[in-house]
Parts: sequence; structure tokens; C-alpha cells
Amino acid sequence: MVDTSSTSDHVGTESGTTVLDATDADETASGTSSGSEGATGGTGTSDETTEGVGTCGDGTVDEGEACDTAGESLRCNADCSVSVCGDGIPNVSAGEACDDAVESARCNADCSAAECGDGMLNGAAGEECDEGRDSSTCDADCSAVECGDGTVNAAALELCDDGNRLGFDFCSNLCEPAPALVLDGMHVFDTDLGELDGLFQTSWDPATSTWYLTGFELPAGSSLTVVGTAPFGVMVEGDVVVDGLIDAAGNDGTNPSGGGIECNSAGDGGLGGPGGFDGGDGAGLGGSGTEVGRPGEGPGMFPATGGDASAVIDLVFGAAGGGGGGHLAAGANGLGNAGGVGGTGGEAHASLPPLVGGGGGGGGSVEKDGVLGAGLDPLDDEGAGGGGGGGVVAIEATGSITVSGTIDASGGNGGNDAGCEGATGAGGGGAGGSIQLVSPATDVVGASLIFVGGLGGVSIYGGGAANLRGGNGASGNVLVI
Repeated sequence: MVDTSSTSDHVGTESGTTVLDATDADETASGTSSGSEGATGGTGTSDETTEGVGTCGDGTVDEGEACDTAGESLRCNADCSVSVCGDGIPNVSAGEACDDAVESARCNADCSAAECGDGMLNGAAGEECDEGRDSSTCDADCSAVECGDGTVNAAALELCDDGNRLGFDFCSNLCEPAPALVLDGMHVFDTDLGELDGLFQTSWDPATSTWYLTGFELPAGSSLTVVGTAPFGVMVEGDVVVDGLIDAAGNDGTNPSGGGIECNSAGDGGLGGPGGFDGGDGAGLGGSGTEVGRPGEGPGMFPATGGDASAVIDLVFGAAGGGGGGHLAAGANGLGNAGGVGGTGGEAHASLPPLVGGGGGGGGSVEKDGVLGAGLDPLDDEGAGGGGGGGVVAIEATGSITVSGTIDASGGNGGNDAGCEGATGAGGGGAGGSIQLVSPATDVVGASLIFVGGLGGVSIYGGGAANLRGGNGASGNVLVI
């Protein structure tokens, strides 16, 4: 018989199953749990690492860090954010010169430093364009191409740009410079049309009668004849050399025509030089239509005047010459008084502005063959025309003016009775015009500056009779600085 009292804690079975009591079960469970941890290694000995909150820049990507390369790098900012242009964080390692998050006056949208000419359009920096160079649409200063902006852009075919919108100056509003001319040979300039030898000059300003040039030379043996009613002004950016002739003189009055004793067509007044005034037509058929010559035109209140008709006494012819042209005021009349008194010369006014053209001489009166008061008769010999006034020549240069040639602004001569077998009243001479030369260095040594008045006509068939003689024109003005 087996004693069971000593086997209450450990009971064996034939199947080999161990039966545990309560005390042993707790101990075993605890031991088994501990043994199980030992079998698996437990958390203390695991190969996996759980991330925790660390320090940016330690090279370990911790919780909340997008990257950590232990400092700024191509892909990572110093604050452990991913480097992207426009994030507001300049990253030199990523090639960023700046990063203002948006385009700014100092930073382009691609994080390069804003600089005109970098090829990046940056409106915040005031750039209207940026093509890295001059182009047909963009200036080198990153402004849009516009003639008159003061920037010469050769790519836009600009040859000059003076920064203004003036249509007439040394650089046109098409950005083309005024020409530099050497006028060799014979030439004609028309101030009314702005044409040189029939070709329109784009640098001629009709409003101010000024020709803008960047150089002007008239060689010896060459001439420039100036016609038209407007003065002849020249503004030169550079130097002026006049060794030839500038002709701005008034034209002579013409003689009566028709031939023989009848001579029944009056003479015409001469045209004034540029800015000068025309002479008066002679009296009679084809002329003034009266017994009195037509006054010459003039710049003053009273123009130069023509000869007054004279009386015929005892079938003795009578006629009077035209008055001479005045530079500003009137020349005196020719007076009719028992054969007539010839016209006298006009007056020069040196105190007046120099850019005044000469007045025209007056036309001569008819030679009366009929009785007193009979009026015009086809057999009367008609009057001669007065001379035109001298023109205006004004030249100003930023460089020098050198004149060794001739500038002629003289008045035209009055017509006479040559070709008519009679003794008609002769035309008065036109007044001289004006010459003005202004530059920092003006040299007129050896020059011939002519501004005298024209001579009154003298009767040939009348033997030079004083009453038939036209008055001489007044002298004009000259100013050289």
C-alpha cells in the first residue's frame, strides 16, 4: 500500500502529466513568463530603433524633421526642411543666391540675385524686359525700346537718342542723326519747301526756319544759293567751314519791255532773298496799273515806296524813280513836281534785331507822253521794277565757325530803261539783309560779309536825269560772336 500523504504537492501519473498545486502554478507561470522573455530577448535587446525627439543638425532624422544632413546641403536646409526655391530660406549649397519666397526687388523668382541683364524678367525690380543684352524690343537697361528714351539701341536700329520728342533737332524722333554735309559744287536750298537741290531735308524745321546739321562745309569754288520767303537758319552740332559762297541776296528789279519807243510793259520788282522782301513793280501796263510805281514790301509799319507820277508841262516828259528799300522802316517816295524828283534811299536801323530782312525798293513811275490828266496811254513808257531786299543768314554752331569765303545778303538793284527808247522812272534799290554768326570760336578773317543795300536804277535814255533815278537801298545788319 502506497502512502499518499507525502505526495500532496507533486502527483505523478502514468501519462507523465505533472499536476501542480496552486502555489506551484503561480511560481511556474511567473517562471514561464520570465523564461519566455529570456527566450525572445525582450525589448532591452531588440535590433529595431524607435525614433524620438532629437536635435536638428545631428545628422539623425528625428521626429518632426524632413531631413537632417548635419547642416545645409543640396537637398536639405539648415533647419532640417527640404530645400525648395521659394521656401523663403536661402540655401547657398542648393545654388540659391537669395530666397524671398516671392519675386522681389533684390531676388528673382528662381532664387538668383536680381540684376538687369541676367535674362530674368523681374517686374518687382522695375524691369520692363530683360533679354540679357540690347535687342529690337529691349534696351540694355531693361526698359522697353522707345526712341526718345535717351538710350541708344543699335539692335533696334537707333543711330542716336537724345532723350526728347522734338521732331527737329540734331537727332530726329526716328532716332536718326542730322546729316553732316560737305556741299561741293553748285547747290540751291529752298526755305519754303525745305529742299536741297529738290530733295526734302528731314532735319529742316519749317516752324523756325532752321536746318539742323552735325557738320557743314562749303569748299572754295562751291556755292549755295538760298531762295524762298523764309529766313535761312542753320544750327550745327560741330564745326562750320565756309570757303565758298552763300548767296542770299535780293534779286534785281527788271526793266520795262516791249522795245522801241512804245516800251509798253512795266518792269517787275525783284524777289527778296530768304527772309527779305520783294521790290515793287513799275507803274503802267503789266505793272502797278497806275502812274505810280508799286511800293516795295517791307518789315516795318511803312514799306519802301515807289515813285510818284509826275506832271507833263509843255510836252516835256516827266517821271520819277522809285524810293529805295528800308531795312525796317520806309524808304522815301520819288516825288512828281514839274518833271519829278527821284526817290531817295531807305534807312538802316542798326539797333533792331539782326534777323530782319531788307525791304524791297519801290517801282518807278511812267514816262507821260500825253497831256496832263490824260491818264495812261499805250505810248507811255512804263516804269522799272524795284530791287528785292537782302535775305537773312543765321548760322550757329556748338564748335567753331570759320569763314574765308563770301556770305552775300545784299539788296537787289533797281531796274532802268535799258532796251526802251524812252525815259521811264527807274526802280529803287532793295535794302540789305542780315548776317548772324554765333559760335564759341568764330573766325571771319578774310571773309566777305555783304549786307549793303542795292543801287537805284539810273536812266540811260534820260541821260542819267536825277528825277528818273531810283533811290538806293539802306544797309542791313551783321552780328558776329
